[in-house]
Amino acid sequence: MRIYKAVYRPILTYGCESWVLNKKEKVRIGAMEMKYLRKVKGVNRLQRHRNEDIRRELEIQPITEYIEKRQLEWWGHLMRLPNNTPTRKIWEARSYGKRKRGRPEETWDDTIKKIMERRK
Repeated sequence: MRIYKAVYRPILTYGCESWVLNKKEKVRIGAMEMKYLRKVKGVNRLQRHRNEDIRRELEIQPITEYIEKRQLEWWGHLMRLPNNTPTRKIWEARSYGKRKRGRPEETWDDTIKKIMERRK
């Protein structure tokens, strides 16, 4: 599992701190992770092992939980930055003008708020 944590997970989650994932994308990332974990365990889908059982045996948390943890860590880092740093200024910047028709897209701030509400 050291290879998983040292190589595979960082490749799969590179830049995840700034992602805004919808439900479909979370499912796809989870499926990619399970494909790798099944390969590590030597189990194929025809053997019908439950994902939770594989995770428990390998002692691995779901990749979506790892991503949320990283996003909260990044949010905490942003909150500790002084107000005059470029990173903080970019995060606080708001865009103005017309937006596309339809439902408003979820923002990174919305994602962080949802994660915090779930973890209360």
